[in-house]
Amino acid sequence: MAAKRKTESSTLAFLDIISCGLGAVILIFLIIKHNVDIGSEQTDALKAELAALEQEAERLASEAEKLKRQNADIEQASQSLEDQLINSDGKLTALKQQNISKEKRNKVAEGELEKIEVEIPVDRVELTGAGQANYIVGMKVEGDRIAILIDHSTSMTYPTLEQAVLAKFDSQSQRQTAPKWQRTVRVAKWLLARIPEQSQYTVIGFNNQASFLSPQNTWLSASNTADIAATIGTISTLSPSNGTNLQAGIEEALKLSPKPTSIYIVTDGLPTNGDVSCAKKSSVTPQCRRALMTDISKTLASTFPRGNVPINTILLPMTGDPDAQALFWGWANASKGTVLSPTKSWP
Repeated sequence: MAAKRKTESSTLAFLDIISCGLGAVILIFLIIKHNVDIGSEQTDALKAELAALEQEAERLASEAEKLKRQNADIEQASQSLEDQLINSDGKLTALKQQNISKEKRNKVAEGELEKIEVEIPVDRVELTGAGQANYIVGMKVEGDRIAILIDHSTSMTYPTLEQAVLAKFDSQSQRQTAPKWQRTVRVAKWLLARIPEQSQYTVIGFNNQASFLSPQNTWLSASNTADIAATIGTISTLSPSNGTNLQAGIEEALKLSPKPTSIYIVTDGLPTNGDVSCAKKSSVTPQCRRALMTDISKTLASTFPRGNVPINTILLPMTGDPDAQALFWGWANASKGTVLSPTKSWP
């Protein structure tokens, strides 16, 4: 009995060993198969990452090529700038040498300049105010016989059309003290103060008609300060009124004998009265005002066919008259005169 039980125990142990071995083989097989699967997934991921790195390398190579080309362009531009700088240095050296030569000549001339007495012009009319009274760019009062035409219509009271229309209902003293008219008086003084003493002059005022503002209806000597003072006094007492008949003022000046050699007009826009039929109506259109200017142009052209008498205009501000600047410039250009639209502070 004891020997039989020993044999059964040995057989059971062998079967246990075989079972464990088979289980180990199966486990090893499963582990090896699992590792194979994991290796395949990692390989795919590495291939994708490698492809991405290759693309990035291509992009970086392309950018590097662009940078090389840009660097070559920069080097070329730098070389060009260096060449220009060298040329500039040479020119600067030459200019410095020329300047030194000029300075030497100036020092020689200084002794001669000190011997020259410069005559400073003295105004015969005193002006007060903040504006520049002595000079105005582009205009010079000159000529043997100077005709000055002063507009004293109602529009010469204020710089806007609305204010000028309302000024018709103001009293004479209100229009006389209106800011734009006071400025007009100063402009007239400025012109009279700068007439050369050897010249002759006359001053004509015009609104819907024209008349002489200077003491006599003829040419006066600019050296006679009493006549200039009397003319200024007459202008200062005017009260702007009625419409603008520039043609009447021009014709009055052209009646003088001998004729003017230069004409100066102080106004603020195109005329509203004249011989053109449309000007006889109660309402004058912009087209009619241009027609009035054309009619005056014909008169000037027939009187001065050579266009050698300068027509100069000081155009004070007025809203609602956009054609004035161009048409007065047309006169100035044809006669070698000028047009000025001065700043608020002048004169």
